[in-house]
Amino acid sequence: MRRNAAHPAASLDLRRDMILYKYFPPGRIEVLRNRRIRFTQPADFNDPFEFKPVIGEIASDDNVRAYVEKNFDKMIYEELAKYGAIVPAFPKELFPGFIAAQKKNLPDLFKALSPQVIDAIRPKLAELLNRHVGVLCLSEVRDSLLMWGHYTSNHCGFVVGFDTDSPFFSTRRTESDEFGFLRKVKYSQHRPHVTLANSDSVIWFEQKSHEWAYEKEWRVLRVLHDATLVIQRKPFSIHLFEFPAAAVREIIIGTRASTALRDEIKSLRSNFPHPVSFTANEHSADYAVTIDQSN
Repeated sequence: MRRNAAHPAASLDLRRDMILYKYFPPGRIEVLRNRRIRFTQPADFNDPFEFKPVIGEIASDDNVRAYVEKNFDKMIYEELAKYGAIVPAFPKELFPGFIAAQKKNLPDLFKALSPQVIDAIRPKLAELLNRHVGVLCLSEVRDSLLMWGHYTSNHCGFVVGFDTDSPFFSTRRTESDEFGFLRKVKYSQHRPHVTLANSDSVIWFEQKSHEWAYEKEWRVLRVLHDATLVIQRKPFSIHLFEFPAAAVREIIIGTRASTALRDEIKSLRSNFPHPVSFTANEHSADYAVTIDQSN
């Protein structure tokens, strides 16, 4: 998939030395034990609209007309060749007029068939994406009450702050590669509309409902085939990617974390060269958590 000319500007929002955060329930402590993190298939997210743009059409009218103009004669004669001995039975003088008459009707026919074609393509597209594409979602914020509640089992888990300068977040093979780099999520009241023939459109990789804007999300796409470890599970396997120890810059323990989890996180800190440890605490006066540095 080709990147459009304007797309690289999205990466300019990412500062050097920026830390992005991932919220975990206590059961995911193996992320720190083994230094492997999941890239999740879109259909396994809690948002059912992930990677589901509104497909308005397969191709624009201009694209269809241009394609028909360029390829019509070839298409017709290739189709006629399938009928073998039947074709010579028709007077040759009829073909030019017949072909010319059908040529002008094809764009309208194609447009009329588009809804049925789109309905057939949509599940195939979803199947293809979920077989090959994994997403790691990170946040700019480490003190969101909603995310601590939703993603850390009611403040019982922990948050890891990742250094965005780490090579782990820059694995693109070429400038046109859509995988292996951080992209900032855009929030909208409307789902993105795409045309399948427009391979430059990547907005549906990075657009979500405005209801999720509080997450201030960044994401990385990776090819699932490149996973370090695959754990078979239904309906979606778990694809884990190993990250370098130096990528971890902060570890924040939830305000309701168990003593066992606190002790294990403390014992694991030596596995990372420069993490700063914090504890989330209830604010004394506001509906908020404070993030306080701990020993």
